[in-house]
Amino acid sequence: MKLMYLRPACHCADTIDWLGCSLSTDVYRRHLEMTYSIPGQTIEISIIASQNIVLATGGNGYVGAKTVLELIKRSYKVKATIRSQAKADAFNKLYPTQSTFIEWVVVPDFTSEDAMTAATANVDFVIHMASPFHFSFTDNVNEVLKPAKEMTLVTLRAAAKHPRIKRVVITSSFVAVWDLMKDNGLWPGKTYSAEDFNPATWDQAASSPNPFFVYSASKVLAERAAYEFVEFVEQEKPSFSITTFCPPIIFGPPPQPEVTIGNLNTSIDIIWSVVSGRNRSIDTALPVFVDNRDLAYLQVAALTNEKAKNQRYLAVSDHWYVEELVQIVKGEFADQAYRLPPTTRTKAPEHFDFDGAKTERDFDIEWIPLRRSIVDTMKFLYKKEEERAGSA
Repeated sequence: MKLMYLRPACHCADTIDWLGCSLSTDVYRRHLEMTYSIPGQTIEISIIASQNIVLATGGNGYVGAKTVLELIKRSYKVKATIRSQAKADAFNKLYPTQSTFIEWVVVPDFTSEDAMTAATANVDFVIHMASPFHFSFTDNVNEVLKPAKEMTLVTLRAAAKHPRIKRVVITSSFVAVWDLMKDNGLWPGKTYSAEDFNPATWDQAASSPNPFFVYSASKVLAERAAYEFVEFVEQEKPSFSITTFCPPIIFGPPPQPEVTIGNLNTSIDIIWSVVSGRNRSIDTALPVFVDNRDLAYLQVAALTNEKAKNQRYLAVSDHWYVEELVQIVKGEFADQAYRLPPTTRTKAPEHFDFDGAKTERDFDIEWIPLRRSIVDTMKFLYKKEEERAGSA
């Protein structure tokens, strides 16, 4: 058995920085052998030096947790912002091995420039994922629009104070591309690309009674502000470039800690509400998707991809519609068919297309298909449901 293990930071050929202590590689090797030894098997350990540190904002969320795990998989050391120590403890409990490569930084308010300036110190890259994503707000401006824009700008202003930072990757959204007011968002005949921007304005969103429109506007306004910061703020002249990704609805097994059937994130709850029988209506609001694992791969790969410098990308795998999801679940989990809503549609409603050629060309990605994404997600959800039933 060969164990490839990351080395957080390298001082010289014979020592490493392990959790703030300078250890000899022999001592570190013995620690690993004691921790990972398996009776009857020989473990070969390779210590891989990695000096690149990435700050991940919102590192314990649905997208954030998967991105943090992808960073560690690719030999980065992670510094992650989180709102409370309890959330960090929960992550560490779920991922004890990976947690040794994460420094958690408690930041209760992501619009605090002082806190974010401290958080961005001594890192090489930033992946900014923290942003308001809920529809239960009552104040469009102060609960959604302003925080989304300020979280992004504060992160960029903080990063600009540290010349060591080379790239900032920002998780935007397909709703920053999509015009959901055009033909109820379907717009047959339209092909969206990374050049398209949602035309929503601040004033429209501030007074809109539609929470989804407000959220959509918050994403495009925050993303535009990021590019304006890099391109036009002459007095700050940041040393870094930025890359933004625009994912639509996101599927894939939730990796974040303390997930239960009762606290699923928004996109996964859309699936569960249908397949659990809670929601008998069939409605596909946004008929394109990406798997969380693909998004994590893209965001990490963009850190060092020169083609991605100051570039915007669609992070879209394929089309989907609810009836197709139901048919996949019916075929793969026959014992759950009784809960599924009846379906009559055999193809998606006529709607827009998308052009993801730029993403595929620059990142050479092979997308996770819908069937695999849904099957993997449902295995996770049914297991969580069994756990809840067992603890009742």
